[in-house]
Amino acid sequence: MKNASRPYRILCIVDHLKGGGAEKILLDTAIHLTKQGHQVTIVPLNPNDIKIDIPDALTLICPDFDASLYTGKLLRKCTLPDADVEKIKTIIAAQKPDLILLSHAFAFCLSHVIHGNVWLWIHGEIFKPYRQPTANLFRWYKEYRRYYLEKKYFIRLFDGKKIITVNQDLEKDYQRLLPNAQLTTIYNGIDITQIDQHKLAAPQKHWDCVFVGRLSHEKQPDHAIRAFAQSKTAKNMLIIGDGELKTDLQALCKQLEIEDRVEFLGWVNHPYAYIQQSRLLISSSQSEGYGLVISEALYLDVPVVAYYVSDAIDHQLSIANLKDNLVQPQNIDALAEKIDQNLAQYPALNFDKTLLSNENMVGKFLSLIQDDHCSHV
Repeated sequence: MKNASRPYRILCIVDHLKGGGAEKILLDTAIHLTKQGHQVTIVPLNPNDIKIDIPDALTLICPDFDASLYTGKLLRKCTLPDADVEKIKTIIAAQKPDLILLSHAFAFCLSHVIHGNVWLWIHGEIFKPYRQPTANLFRWYKEYRRYYLEKKYFIRLFDGKKIITVNQDLEKDYQRLLPNAQLTTIYNGIDITQIDQHKLAAPQKHWDCVFVGRLSHEKQPDHAIRAFAQSKTAKNMLIIGDGELKTDLQALCKQLEIEDRVEFLGWVNHPYAYIQQSRLLISSSQSEGYGLVISEALYLDVPVVAYYVSDAIDHQLSIANLKDNLVQPQNIDALAEKIDQNLAQYPALNFDKTLLSNENMVGKFLSLIQDDHCSHV
């Protein structure tokens, strides 16, 4: 085994750096690794519209890749541009990384053409390992065909690979489908130091509810808005994030006659001060790999009500002794009821906040390198 005390070289290849949860946790992990003396290089396949500040301690390489490398249908992508594959291989040859992380999500396709200690970091549900029930014959056939084809392509892409999942539900589901894959769960952690740098010393509560995330179908911000509208207690709400649903959501607020009580802030790099100024965070995602903002809110002493869509959400709320705030998925009425319960009896958060930090997570990433070195001894 190599001397574990020497700096490791880690290469992260990611689709983009537009500021979502997957990109944020990758950057936080990279920053923490550099603080421990390791050398981290990040390569975005799409270098456009970078919304995350990249510290000087990290090496950022932005080759001019063809857009076909990071667009299209992930599970059906069979070929990659030869010139781009060569660019990536050249970077790997120059960096000589001890660990290569492929993250979110077209980067996974590179696992067929690169070698070394390569791990695919899956942040959410890529393939639904079940079929949606329906009595409609046409929809049944469409769902059956989707399931059959996506399962086939999913196995082709991931079986035999080394995979990191962010919750144990994903690990269990995917292990059944990928008998030749090596899977491990590493729960996400938050960068406490960064949050402390941007949080308020004495926050005043300006909003009863806050939603933080992409305004997309997956995140279901409309559920959070409808639950807020049904609440008998919540007076105002803040929406932090951008996305394709923004116009529709603003129209929904007008339809529900709450447009004067809901504020759309847009994208914010460091939303911690806004979260602190809210009494309750709502997580209404249809699916969620981990939900980093949940840990951030809990660290900032802001309770969370959330759809129970993965064991990672259970993991986070259990740490904060808020397991009762888990809500049956898609139940807007129950979500509204939990909002009222929390605002009426505002829970005091008293727990070991270091359990949410990225210390343990970073240690587990380093163990991937050390275990690989042991296997080659």
